[in-house]
Amino acid sequence: MTGVLNTLTSLDWRSANGALVVAATAATGIYVANRLLTPEDKEAEKFQKLNKLPSPSGALPIVGHLFSVGKSPHIKFSEWGRTLGPIYSVKMGSSRTWVIHNSSEVIREMLDRRGATYSDRISTDILEAFSANGIMYGFAQNNSYLRVWRKHTNNTISKSKLEKEYSQVLIAHSKQLLLNLLEKGNVPEGINPSDKVYLYNVNSMCSVIFNKSFTMDDPDFKEIVRLGVSTLNVAGDFTLELFPFLAPFLRSKIRRAGLLQLQIKQVFGKYVEEVRQARKDGNEVKCACNEYLKAQETDNENGHMDDVASLDTSSIALLNGISILANYLNVQERAFAEIKDNIGLDRLPRDTDEERLPYTRAILTEILRFRPPLWLGVPHSNIKDEEYEGYHIPYIYPDPYMFKPERHLDEDAGNVRQHYAFGAGRRICPGSFLAEKSLFSVIAHIVQAFRIEPPLDAQGNPLEVPLSDITLTEPSIPIFKVRFVPRHDNIKSMCKDD
Repeated sequence: MTGVLNTLTSLDWRSANGALVVAATAATGIYVANRLLTPEDKEAEKFQKLNKLPSPSGALPIVGHLFSVGKSPHIKFSEWGRTLGPIYSVKMGSSRTWVIHNSSEVIREMLDRRGATYSDRISTDILEAFSANGIMYGFAQNNSYLRVWRKHTNNTISKSKLEKEYSQVLIAHSKQLLLNLLEKGNVPEGINPSDKVYLYNVNSMCSVIFNKSFTMDDPDFKEIVRLGVSTLNVAGDFTLELFPFLAPFLRSKIRRAGLLQLQIKQVFGKYVEEVRQARKDGNEVKCACNEYLKAQETDNENGHMDDVASLDTSSIALLNGISILANYLNVQERAFAEIKDNIGLDRLPRDTDEERLPYTRAILTEILRFRPPLWLGVPHSNIKDEEYEGYHIPYIYPDPYMFKPERHLDEDAGNVRQHYAFGAGRRICPGSFLAEKSLFSVIAHIVQAFRIEPPLDAQGNPLEVPLSDITLTEPSIPIFKVRFVPRHDNIKSMCKDD
């Protein structure tokens, strides 16, 4: 919520001949009207008789609970959940009531089982400009376009296709990451691995989707990273959702969002055209974009293969994992022992080895729970009134602020959704399986090849490796340095092309 608060404090409240006062007054009038005027139909009467969701005290006119939640709403929402229960409402801004889902049971019920109702998106002027009026999966409303796009995407980057056709692509880029870390990662002062991590994720995604890969100094690589960061900043700005009457005062933000959309099209559009031209020339490229174009031709639909937000979330997740492991050397050693005993040191773990490495898999799950790349999901919107019967939900995790991969090895762990780092329900990221498979592989490879250790000061003493700040809602790239200390002499031989 930092972006909303910063925007509010940056506005000139005395300007525009009192227009802001007029807008705020209008918003108040709309709020009062909505409270006093109710539709006279049977459906409305039904819902009027139901109990209202619990809500914390302290809501103010126009701003609601905004100042109560402050810059760390996820922490405040968790705090309120301990007294209000697993589902409750908060008033956010002049026009929105947010229903907070604070347990996996509620999320599963509302977003999975009732996904037909709870899969819409709020439309704002900024998101309309950024998504070309909703023609972009992450920000599209729940309409026929979204359903067709989801069908095509699920078919082109499904679990079976990734395992059958693209697993070697991910391993190839993971090998290159290991070689990059081997070359420069063991200096005493440590390195910031963010550029190498971003290169791995960009190449993994673009290889699967467009059959494209880049070097570190490629201008397109640098532009894709910038676009990924900018996309998350746009998606995380709720100002116009909470205060739609401020749109006239935020025209520059709206223009920048539209410009960002054009820049995304310029970069990824040329890759789509390359794949399309190859199809026309009879030289089809093996990639998800080619399969998607085939499906588009069948259904006569248009859409964008240019959702870059996942690049940033995957990179942040991996960087979080590296910084966490540098603080938990015992976790690294247990995972290394598991890999050595079950895989050996002559080859890298493959995706087919995942069942043989339950503790390594648990590390990934715990990373995404302990430090998710996004603390708040992109809000869903329901398309009609709904009834939900309240019930008590026990806490899932003891010691939630402790990093414990072993918590996911319990026999009941498979019955609980351990994290929602990539969304839930019908709006779950379509590339979530690709992201998790990629993250599992690269974490297993890094732990097999290196010990991730803190950097050293001039006297040879280890320095602290900071973890990402849990008080920040907006996604941010973790800044830290670590050393990648080789565990054995087989790293280069393991990274040779098969």
